[in-house]
Amino acid sequence: MSNSSPTLAWTGERMIPFVSDYATQATHFQRYLFFRPWYEDAKVVDAACGEGYGTDYASLFAKSATGVDVSEEATSYAGSVYAGAGFVTGDVCEYDYSQADMVVSFETIEHLPDPEKFLEAVKACTGRIVISTPNRLLYDPNAKLGDKPSNPYHTIEWTAEEFAELIQKHFPDRQVRFLSQKTELPGRLYEGLDPMGWFIVAVIGDGELPKWPKVGFAMPTVNNFGMGKECISSFVTYYPGEVEFAVVLNGTNDEHKGLWQDFAAQMGGMVHLIDQPYNLGYGQGANAGLSYLRTKGGFDAYGVTNDDVFPSLGCMPELMNAFTQLQDADKNPGLVGVVSNRVNGKQHAGLPAFTNIIEMMREANKYLGEHKSSATEWTQIRGLCFVMPEACLDAIGGFDPIYGLGNLEDDDYSIRARMAGFSNWIVDGAWLYHEGSQTFGALNVDYQKSIDDNLAKFLGKWKLNDHSDFVNMTAIPDGVSLYMPLEPEIAPINSAVVNGQEVDLLNGASDMDFAFWVFGQISRGGQEARERVIAALRAEQRIAA
Repeated sequence: MSNSSPTLAWTGERMIPFVSDYATQATHFQRYLFFRPWYEDAKVVDAACGEGYGTDYASLFAKSATGVDVSEEATSYAGSVYAGAGFVTGDVCEYDYSQADMVVSFETIEHLPDPEKFLEAVKACTGRIVISTPNRLLYDPNAKLGDKPSNPYHTIEWTAEEFAELIQKHFPDRQVRFLSQKTELPGRLYEGLDPMGWFIVAVIGDGELPKWPKVGFAMPTVNNFGMGKECISSFVTYYPGEVEFAVVLNGTNDEHKGLWQDFAAQMGGMVHLIDQPYNLGYGQGANAGLSYLRTKGGFDAYGVTNDDVFPSLGCMPELMNAFTQLQDADKNPGLVGVVSNRVNGKQHAGLPAFTNIIEMMREANKYLGEHKSSATEWTQIRGLCFVMPEACLDAIGGFDPIYGLGNLEDDDYSIRARMAGFSNWIVDGAWLYHEGSQTFGALNVDYQKSIDDNLAKFLGKWKLNDHSDFVNMTAIPDGVSLYMPLEPEIAPINSAVVNGQEVDLLNGASDMDFAFWVFGQISRGGQEARERVIAALRAEQRIAA
């Protein structure tokens, strides 16, 4: 998808989604996304709203959201594309904030001719006020307070300590806290006034600051660096919490492996590579990633994602906000999944047609606004993207390796989570784009045959007559374990190419594929191969007798 869509012109200063440089885009998204829980049912005013994307995001959850900007061009444009929010042309130093429950003003105060007049104006809001500004120590390290900034759009800049002093002077009787923004992209917010923070965020008003779980995702991939990189980059950019990826290179060739190594080196410890010499399949690949993450530890949630997905702006904040609320409500969540355009069953959520990323994000935001703060308990959670608590991972372990390259392993996993006492959930507004069938297509796998083979394994394991019967299961069949070890248990000697694809002969191959492989060995080995097969089978018969 391209970024081609009519937008405001980018001046180099005003943030324009998917047009501005990555650093500007990422740091602005991080600030708006971080405060998502505080927008709920509030009257929000976005002072100096610019293009309007942040006001629009707040409006998805707020009782009302109003963007105020001195630029009539900006407010006119915003009003034409963001129907859920209101926009007013006006001076943010003159606006009446007395009816607001929350005021946000990101990267505004340093532009104003009279910053203190602005602070006096926003004091009319008796709720929460959030104001950010860049740290002069990083932007103009040799400048002093009052010097004309090198940025032509700025009138004044502060160090962290100077900005804190200014805020506390104007709000002596209010609770004031400070956040800092990391210099490493995407620029996560963290508590405290850091003298070397990239941006400083003043938070005026009561209430517990938002807490975002740290998530570890396992992502199996086979020669799909381009989409895999975009997948990870979007997760990282559109989530205000910490996130790491264990990328399992399932038989990845040297070219793609080199690209992944370069990318991991650029990501500052957020991407970990696990090299597998041959294709373990989706389930066993995910297991290898989950095993690495579980050993590393320190995560509040563990997840699995395909390498051909692209989360919308609100997907991860919505997913993890729901995850936290389900835990707080004692719902004992197990697998908590997204909705998507290409997925079967209850998780399918189509959007109106779009041709580029800007249109996709706007349509996904509308969908989120219609399904915000909602989750549906459901038996079946698809494996394209979900998270789970540590307790669930420890209770059921990994995917069952019998499903080979993939299909039905996620249904098996859903059953095991539910039978272990957890509840599975779909987060109704967490929309994610899914390209679909990239790995199977690249490997020239007969997709329908894969489904048919794995369906037979699934029905046999769970003693079912029909696939749909699993939603009503109440008892674990004899001999079935809910726990599967995370560590890959397939020895390389059991790997073989059958019908053009590499499979695990013990766990991944169907009976027909296994027989075809044996036939090939006998055909090449002649009389001696036949004698070895006969001797092995007769020896097994003697042992059984």
